[in-house]
Amino acid sequence: MNDSIYLQDLQGYVEKYIMEKNIPAMSVAIWHNNILRQAASGILDQKKQTRAEINSVFQIGSITKVMTASLVMKLVDDGLVDIDCPVKYYLPDFLIADKYAAETITVRQLISHTSGIAGDYFPNDSGHKGNLIARYVDRCSLLPLVHKSGQMYSYSNSAFAIAGRLIEVVGGLSWYEAVREHIYQPLGMSCALADFRESSIECAKGHVYHGENTNRWVQSERGCLSQGLAPAGLTPAMSAENLIRFARAHMNGGLNQQGQRWLSIDSIQEMQTPQIALPKISEICDNYSGLGWGINDYYRYRVISHGGATNGFLAMLQMIPELNTAFVILINGFRPPAMKVATNTILQAITGIDMQEPEPTNAISVGDFRAVEGCYESLDASVTISIEGQRIVGKIIHKIDPLPPTTIELRHIAGGRFAVFSADGKRRPNMVFIKQGDQQIYSYLFNSKRLNKRS
Repeated sequence: MNDSIYLQDLQGYVEKYIMEKNIPAMSVAIWHNNILRQAASGILDQKKQTRAEINSVFQIGSITKVMTASLVMKLVDDGLVDIDCPVKYYLPDFLIADKYAAETITVRQLISHTSGIAGDYFPNDSGHKGNLIARYVDRCSLLPLVHKSGQMYSYSNSAFAIAGRLIEVVGGLSWYEAVREHIYQPLGMSCALADFRESSIECAKGHVYHGENTNRWVQSERGCLSQGLAPAGLTPAMSAENLIRFARAHMNGGLNQQGQRWLSIDSIQEMQTPQIALPKISEICDNYSGLGWGINDYYRYRVISHGGATNGFLAMLQMIPELNTAFVILINGFRPPAMKVATNTILQAITGIDMQEPEPTNAISVGDFRAVEGCYESLDASVTISIEGQRIVGKIIHKIDPLPPTTIELRHIAGGRFAVFSADGKRRPNMVFIKQGDQQIYSYLFNSKRLNKRS
């Protein structure tokens, strides 16, 4: 382990980082060598000026998906679910726009992001009462397929809402009750809420940009987009230390901190086994989807992880089972580049892996890439690619994330893979264009783990 300053003085690092990146508040926890390090700093609530502490509760966003997948595997352990059975076996009324796919999509495909279901449907369910998860699943009946089920990967929030409803129907508890009874209680997660609106613990407030001014924060007006998507990550909140408890159970073969069996070793291993390879987007690691988990294979270590983003929050959980190490970062300001830098800094400090993607070196004529020009759409974003002089330029309209429109430049790496740079020259995550069959033009743009289909 590289025992860098980030780990020697974690509190100092967090205090400095939120000042440098203009972040409202940040909480970090690192488990390594059987030692827990924690740090927190900043303001949880601008109106109340509440200070962040190490047990402060933040929304965790899509890290919740790993919890939903864990609940599905608990039903597998109990002999109540076969993950290779069609969803319709457990939810007879399950329906999407493609009726054949609705008959054949399996539980495994739901929790490995291979179902093909368009995943970023966020209806406004505020003001509605009753079981909003059930209501959401009913409203999925018109959702299209992004790709044929089981054949590709595309991140799907909707699929995890459907998995959450399956947990309710088969397990006989609400999804919220199942989270509390089967995760929080056995793992000793006392600073955790299944729904951030619960009054037992005060939760941090989310912050978003003030219009297009990325240097000024305002508190998010809405607590969450759609409560029906709770199993995908729209309502849970907890402390960084509580997320470490969850990670340790997954690294310890399904045992809690008292050595009691929580999940079977078979379920733990299955969740951490690659189910499908993601399009080759990185030069420094290979990416896969497990069950709930994301899997990143670097040249030295396998990193099991999941991130989260909600209205005004960002979260990251990464674990390196080989080192019995995990870390959590929680931020109550929606600034994705800041989360990426913090994640890479801490992972590099722990593992020694150089997290810097190499710069593109191919000298190419942009005219060779006319095939990438076009508009690529998903429910999450619209990306328009064009050639302007000797530059390949993209314009991104964010449909859900509270981000202003973004202009990017693409520089070729290899095949359909491109390095991406922001307007001010900063490196962003790579993008990959994907062809189908013998087509000359590209059918998809893989960006932010979603397949954006050429429109």
